[in-house]
This record gives sequence, structure tokens and C-alpha cells, in this order.
Amino acid sequence: MKRFYTWVYLFGLLAVSSVYGLDHDLESAAKKLTQIIAHRGASAERPECTIAATKRAIEVGATATEVDVRTSKDGRLFILHDATLDRTTNGTGPANALTLQELQQLDAGSWFDKKYRNESIPSLIEVAQLCRGKIDLLLDLKEQGEGYDRQVAAVIREHGDPAKTLIGVRSVEQAIRFWTILPDARQLGLIPTVDDIEAFAKAGSEYIRLWPKWLEEGDAPARRVKATGKHLHVNGGTGDMEEVIALLAFKPDSTGADDPKQLLATLKKIAGGMGSLD
Repeated sequence: MKRFYTWVYLFGLLAVSSVYGLDHDLESAAKKLTQIIAHRGASAERPECTIAATKRAIEVGATATEVDVRTSKDGRLFILHDATLDRTTNGTGPANALTLQELQQLDAGSWFDKKYRNESIPSLIEVAQLCRGKIDLLLDLKEQGEGYDRQVAAVIREHGDPAKTLIGVRSVEQAIRFWTILPDARQLGLIPTVDDIEAFAKAGSEYIRLWPKWLEEGDAPARRVKATGKHLHVNGGTGDMEEVIALLAFKPDSTGADDPKQLLATLKKIAGGMGSLD
């Protein structure tokens, strides 16, 4: 049933694309899409936001891997999407109520598959060290504040590669701050609404993220991003043919998927000359 509703949504987006006369040169759009981000690592194949998922993103050839950054009870930076432990670990309650040592004693893999029961919640240091020299690292900053931002920047300077780091900023203030404390890094503006496109672009975010739902009425938000001279990122999910064809109508520079291997295979097929929407 979930798959059925996904198809309904995607074909609806294709219809909108046709109505608004968007560019249907799929081959060109596929070749233009140069940033392929593994969402929470290769989270369709491995437990999300773990070392295993990050390693798999590297193995399949994603250009970047995305992780979510939070602060533990003892002030250490760790990787977890949810604010609570219940969904992806054998712990319960708020994740920031535990120290990093306590967090890393939890099982963060068995929920996905029992063969990953030895996976733990990684620290930002561990992920930064793993990615350095291998893959771009996109940090989705789940918190705000100067202390948090400076701590993230310090970890990347010492253990990662600032020039290969994308900072997922969630406020204009955060975007401006990171240009001071980590100037070699690039930024992805995780804008809260389409009304914030120009503000984040002015603050220096090289990429602007749009949700597909914001494009259901046409391509105006995508055109606004491009008018700022910034790169367009449109969120993806499965990486399958129906989804990718719909996204390519907006000619993004960047997208992501839980299954980057599938996304790369789909893009290769389209770039190799597999038809168009005409």
C-alpha cells in the first residue's frame, strides 16, 4: 500500500511538470546531478547513522554521506537522527540524557537486522575520521547555539577535512557563524520554508534544500534557488526510476537517497540514453 501511494504521488508530480513546461531532457539533467548523498549513510542496506552505513555509502560510490549531530549529557558530539533512543536502539528516552560512553554501550543495529547487533552509536569524531579522504561528509546540525557550532567546527578541523565537509545549517545565524569558524567548509541551507530561500542564499549557503512537496504546484521554488546563483538540492528517497525521473524535471545539482547504490544505477541508466518524458 505504501508503494502504491508513492507511485500516485510521483506520477502526480510528473503531471505537474508537464503542465508547467519544465525541461524534460533527462540525460542532460542526470549528468548535471553531481552530488549523490547517502541519507543517514546507506540506510536502506545498513542501520542508519552507524559506521556500517557510512562504510557502505563509501563502498557504493556516493559522493557524500549525511549524518545527524547531537550532544550527549557530557557534552560530546554523537550521531543519531532521532532525539530519542527508542526507534533505532535498545535504549529508551531522550538520547541527550546519556553520556557518550553510555550511548555507545547501546545496540544500534539489531532493530535493522540481528547481524548488526554489534553496531553502536558513533561519535562525530569517529565518522569524521572514517570519511576523511574517502567521501564528503554532510552534517545535519540538530542543535543551535554558538557553543555547539564551535564544537562541531573544532572536531572537523582536527579529525575531518573541512574542504570536504558540507554543513547542513538550519538558521541564517548558524550559516553566518560557520563562515567565520569553518570557512573552508561548504553549506547546505536546510531552509524551514520556501520563503527563506533568498535569506539563506545571501548568508552564503552554496546549496539550498527543497522538499519535493514544495514543488507540487510547479517549479517556482526551484527557479528562485537558481536565480540566487546557488546549487539546488532536492530531497529523494528510494532512488528508483519513477522518483528520479520526477526529481530530474527540476534539474537539481544534488539529491540523496536511503539507497545510494540504487540511485546511482538509475542515474547511470538515464544518462546512458534511456528515453525522456516527451
